[in-house]
Amino acid sequence: MKRFALTLVALALTALPAFAFDTPKDLLTALYAPYAKGDSFDWSKWDESKFRSTHLNELFARDLKEANGDIGRLDFDPYIDGQDYRITGLKFGDPTIAGDTAKVEVTFKNFDTPEDLMFTLVKQTDGWKVDDVVSSNKEFPYSLKAIMEGPLT
Repeated sequence: MKRFALTLVALALTALPAFAFDTPKDLLTALYAPYAKGDSFDWSKWDESKFRSTHLNELFARDLKEANGDIGRLDFDPYIDGQDYRITGLKFGDPTIAGDTAKVEVTFKNFDTPEDLMFTLVKQTDGWKVDDVVSSNKEFPYSLKAIMEGPLT
């Protein structure tokens, strides 16, 4: 009987979401936490998928498959609008929430270059997730979702 009860407890614990972000700010705070650690963060252990929506994860999986070991659709970090980083002045705007969707502006400086990103978040069963990131960068504006939905070049 004890074994059965322990099995039920173990199953119940595995059924709980591992990374539930209850608010948009919780999600963005966790997403940007590694950037504050600088060179001491081990990016090889980073699992970005826990921050992305189901749809965005599907697009990333398709990209990985189609790229077949080459660089896929994304050759930069969309959360910092670059490849290298030294983030200062990170600020999250107040979320605009409409049902299960939220928009949040994120601003910071990366190597003293001002960045302004608009995140679209969706609330899923395991919390808030990133569904798109839009940069208003004058030289290279982008939508993460549009890049990932586009053709592999």
